[in-house]
Amino acid sequence: LNGLVGRDFIPPDDQSELTMVFDSPVGTSLEGTARIATQLAERTQQQRGVEFVWASVLNQDNHGQLYIRLADSSKRKFSSGDVANDIRRILAEPAYRDLRALVLMPSPLGSGVDYGTIRPLILGPDFFRAVSIGEQATSELRKVTGLVDVSAEVNLNNPELQVHIDRQRASDLGVRAADVANAVRLMVAGTDRISTYKEGAEQYDVTMQLTPEQQRNTRILARLMIPSSKVGQVRLDNIATLARGMGPTIIDRYNRQFQVALTANNSAGLSFDSAVREVSAAIEKVPHPGYSVKFTGTVKILDETTRSLMVAFLLACIFMYMVLAAQFESFLHPFTIMLSLPLSIPFALLTLWATNRTLNLWSALGVFLLLGIVEKNGILQVDYMNRLREQGMPLREAILQANHVRLRPILMTTLSIVAGLIPTALGIGAGATQRSAIAATIIGGQTLCLLLSLLITPVVYSVFAELGEGGMVGRVRTPLRRLRVSLARFLSFPSPEI
Repeated sequence: LNGLVGRDFIPPDDQSELTMVFDSPVGTSLEGTARIATQLAERTQQQRGVEFVWASVLNQDNHGQLYIRLADSSKRKFSSGDVANDIRRILAEPAYRDLRALVLMPSPLGSGVDYGTIRPLILGPDFFRAVSIGEQATSELRKVTGLVDVSAEVNLNNPELQVHIDRQRASDLGVRAADVANAVRLMVAGTDRISTYKEGAEQYDVTMQLTPEQQRNTRILARLMIPSSKVGQVRLDNIATLARGMGPTIIDRYNRQFQVALTANNSAGLSFDSAVREVSAAIEKVPHPGYSVKFTGTVKILDETTRSLMVAFLLACIFMYMVLAAQFESFLHPFTIMLSLPLSIPFALLTLWATNRTLNLWSALGVFLLLGIVEKNGILQVDYMNRLREQGMPLREAILQANHVRLRPILMTTLSIVAGLIPTALGIGAGATQRSAIAATIIGGQTLCLLLSLLITPVVYSVFAELGEGGMVGRVRTPLRRLRVSLARFLSFPSPEI
């Protein structure tokens, strides 16, 4: 069942808005990027369900963003994911194939959260080798059905002027590589302060650089004078050669290794954990000896959340057993009551599979709530069976009568819980996707588990009761009474009479 259901961190929610981010080719001017953004906004505005589009150019000349506002979900018969697929078809046209674009849905956790993106990192000792592996892996990922917005977050097409220093000649003339770098940076970047200028109460830094035309002229740059410890000054072209080339826009590192990040999103027909497995399998097809793959972002958060939920489940079971053991003064009756807990898990997964949902953060919270709701049925049964046996009724008659009497309150509470959660499970209104996952898990798990627990709890009680009559209860009664009194004092409740 766990393999059929699939896992996710947070299910996508239709919030009637989308965001598209894109990078135009390196070297595109600000006006060129703005022109592309305007064209995409006009095309997007014509799509179904779109109310308005706001385009902007951010951070750098070749980076743009479109905010897309959709009509309210109650006014359309299609989801925001369908609109996102329509926009992706526009981006697949030949006119926009040079763009590196992503269509993102807003995160239910708020702005600034990278929701749903699968982000593996290629890590290794050589940057350009990692880039090559990343490009081959990207080609493999594009072949996977269900993956969209596949791209590599690296660009080697940034035009640059490369200064190749003749180390031996520079050493003979007493020129250091750092002096060459400082001189070139001073004339090209213009970020070094050479003086200050004061006007009234204000003081300004004075910087110096070549004009843009001179910066692009290699013959002018070659005449730069570099300080020398032996001959005073040396022209740059005496110790180095200048050539135009292409290079990366940025070099990232992770844990002291070069990194190349890949990104991909899963479509509605592919669960998140299945998409992660597909990505891992596609990357493994590319030989990468000496290089490793590490998942970050949502994949890492999902793994951490899964481990935390498992620990929380185990701790909840331990504390539940301690309280029940102290309450019933038995080591066996808590097992009878808690037997419904492992039964509720597969029924909850079966409900998620039947309703085409994933095991995510919200449905996992529904499972936790289900544990407490299911357990109270066993408490009602065992408590009344114990009471009848204390009155001297034989074991078989006590089990039959107790379950007949407790059937009505168990059915009443179950039906009231199910009826109260039906409106939430229907998923009507904004943000309903998150709430409906919890409600559907409780409804299905409680209904299915009820039928089995009503039969199994009496049978297990009879088996444990026969074991208890063999003398096991008498040996543990005294420490259990002490534990019960200690818990009552700790919780500031009146101690029961013993």
